[in-house]
Amino acid sequence: MKQKTKSQANLKELPFALVCLIVILLSVAKPLSAQESREDHVGIPLDWSTRHILFTNGASPEVAAAAARDPRSWINWNLRSSYLFPKYRARGPERPRPNQRKKHIRVDWAMSLGPTGGMPIGESPAKYSFTSNGTYSCANDFVVYTIGAAPSATQANIVAFNNLYTGATSSSCPFGPQTPPTTDFTQPTFMWSYQAGAAGSSLSPTLSLDGKKVSFMENSTPVKFDVLTWVSGQGTDATHPVAPGAGGSSLVQLDYTNSAVAGCKSSAADSNASAYIDYANDVAYAAADNGILYRITGVFKGAPAVQYCATVKAGAHLTSPVYDQVSNQVFISDGLSVYSFTPGAASFTASGSIVVAGNGATTPIILSPIVDSTNGFVYVFSATNPANTNTIVSQMNLALTSQVTAALGPAAVGAQEFILDGDFDNAYFTAGPKSGAGTLYGCGTQATDSTKPSLYALSFKAPNGLMNAAPAMSDNRNINGAGNPVGTCSPLLDFFDGTTDRLFVGTGNFGATTGANLVTEWNVNTRIPLNTTAPNNTAINEWGGTSAFTVDNVSATPQAASIYFGTLHLPPAGNTTPCGGGFCAVKLTQSGLQ
Repeated sequence: MKQKTKSQANLKELPFALVCLIVILLSVAKPLSAQESREDHVGIPLDWSTRHILFTNGASPEVAAAAARDPRSWINWNLRSSYLFPKYRARGPERPRPNQRKKHIRVDWAMSLGPTGGMPIGESPAKYSFTSNGTYSCANDFVVYTIGAAPSATQANIVAFNNLYTGATSSSCPFGPQTPPTTDFTQPTFMWSYQAGAAGSSLSPTLSLDGKKVSFMENSTPVKFDVLTWVSGQGTDATHPVAPGAGGSSLVQLDYTNSAVAGCKSSAADSNASAYIDYANDVAYAAADNGILYRITGVFKGAPAVQYCATVKAGAHLTSPVYDQVSNQVFISDGLSVYSFTPGAASFTASGSIVVAGNGATTPIILSPIVDSTNGFVYVFSATNPANTNTIVSQMNLALTSQVTAALGPAAVGAQEFILDGDFDNAYFTAGPKSGAGTLYGCGTQATDSTKPSLYALSFKAPNGLMNAAPAMSDNRNINGAGNPVGTCSPLLDFFDGTTDRLFVGTGNFGATTGANLVTEWNVNTRIPLNTTAPNNTAINEWGGTSAFTVDNVSATPQAASIYFGTLHLPPAGNTTPCGGGFCAVKLTQSGLQ
């Protein structure tokens, strides 16, 4: 009865237009077998952008109506609220088993991505859930990894796995026959493996709504925006890929920085900017190391082409852009400032800018802004503030005319002179910062050593939702390993399963194996109170640390509630990775207790 009451309360808090859209989508969604058509199907694609555009409770009718035009609004709702579905209310949450508290998280599976490259630093695998009604699909759910290695007949640069929900002691997916033949039924299946184009990919993939296409950046100079149409069964594993182009598969490559459109030609590479897809208009916003922002049309439903562009800052290495449907603005950073541009029928209009960081670090801002148009804020994490004294998180208004910054330790310097994204707890989405609720967790530096990572918690003020400059919890070093080694954190991930709100933190020395090489899991139903608080679970031997995490389902079914990531370094001599060698694609259960 308690769960039902909570579910009803949460539904009442949702914007009416969003509820209507969700009801329509859930009413038409149904699981399909591998043989059935995917035509016009809409599933739940999750990628790097899912956590960079926020939709919370408490939106005004006008904001709710604008947000409902963006499919990410119901994707976001589904991700955070699938525990409301009757299936999960009936079964209840997974409960800890005896003698399994505060133990090492067991690796469910780890698959080799090859010996020459893995999922890149700060980037996310893309997960596709075929149904939106809480039913998982072994055949049709899949996860995509880009690989930062030059493609060849013996090395893929993009792969996908299905039959995901497997593990060492239990499985919810059928097996076999697998190629090559195996009696190890604890692993997923390579759904496909491609040597796509001529260069590796060091940025995140993005999926179409029907899951049939994947866009990603190819690390060539000039950079190419690639759209892959995949076919299941093509390629055997990461070291036995095939080239797309046969049997219905294809690869479309757009040399977008070399475009003939006026002002857009520069033949640049792309170090930091994944493409952001505006699903409603079949448009991609892309950037490059030339300081130019691009608008690309016809992404998944037509022929990709550069429509127009605008110079953000000449020669700057730009972050990924983020398009906010509500304010009709694209937010982007040049590594020091945050900018906004309004896309029009034929050009961008510069909307605003604000200085966030100093130049004490090479590129203090690495990852893209996080946009919360419901509450009117933009967030960005930086290795320095303008005075080059502290690592910070900055909260700005949408107009980019004011900001509040919170120090997350001294400015990051040396080999670890970058800071990646934090994440918000469930209370931020349900009660909201304007009620004074919610916590933003960030990984900064230790108060006495700027080369080592530490965890911070930021709080908010009522009634304006402004972030408090003084952290509510500072310098928790328990995210780091034995000996407190040099390193930094992956982007953080928070996920609420209806009962437990969990925070995941990956820590390592991304250029070596001498870091912590850990994933820690924290129960954040209430804010982490003290800097001496320890994590609830730990996964070890993630060599070099981890890429960003991607999460999937809320489920009590064994193995069907997971996080996915890649390892960032080859193992040291005499050691193996969880996948036996090379760079790994890894799956862990969310609770660490299954």
